Amino acid sequence: MNNFFKNLSSEISENLFKNYQLFGKNFQNYFYELSKQNISDISFNSNSEIIDENKIILSYFNNQVLVDLKERTVFYIRITDNKDFIKESEVDLFSSSLILHFLLNADGTPLTGKWISYRELPDGLFYSKTIPEVLKPLINKFENNGKLFLEKAIQMGGAINNSFKFSVIIYPFKMFPALIIFEEKSEEFDADVRILFDRSASHYLKTDIIKTMIVLIVKKFISD
Repeated sequence: MNNFFKNLSSEISENLFKNYQLFGKNFQNYFYELSKQNISDISFNSNSEIIDENKIILSYFNNQVLVDLKERTVFYIRITDNKDFIKESEVDLFSSSLILHFLLNADGTPLTGKWISYRELPDGLFYSKTIPEVLKPLINKFENNGKLFLEKAIQMGGAINNSFKFSVIIYPFKMFPALIIFEEKSEEFDADVRILFDRSASHYLKTDIIKTMIVLIVKKFISD
């Protein structure tokens, strides 16, 4: 993740890296706060599945993850044909913290199917000036290749959206979709990219954490 920050301006890079470090410090606290909640409520609000009294399975991009509230661990898993699960690898601290933050903040509000920009989120106007810079690596990588942009999105578990020529819906979580609209460079206009969120987004992630999620989405798009 650190190398990604080097592609951004120093001011934005410093701000995002602070969020990255803060996540690491809050990791155990997130587990503590979740342990005080009813696991059935957590599961219902986040549209996840309870395995036993301490374990929850949910989707994270194109993977399945197991959150063990007792052992305080988060693992990528593979679900077998018999509906059993096999642990494959531990989820990195950054993604684990995002997952725990989602479980902690989800309140079960239904998706609306209506899209809003980052600036329309609570306090989003304050942070919105940084979003174009965060999205810039997407433009640099796919400037003349909208088809490759779509292919990469599908690899990430996304779905093509036919409302625009090059647009996809990415699902970091089932209840937190993001619509990304890409425009190739033309003779008249430079390449451009926009990211929109379901109007219910603030019921699942806090606005500053949504900015951090954008960083992760972009990183996944530009990684080889």
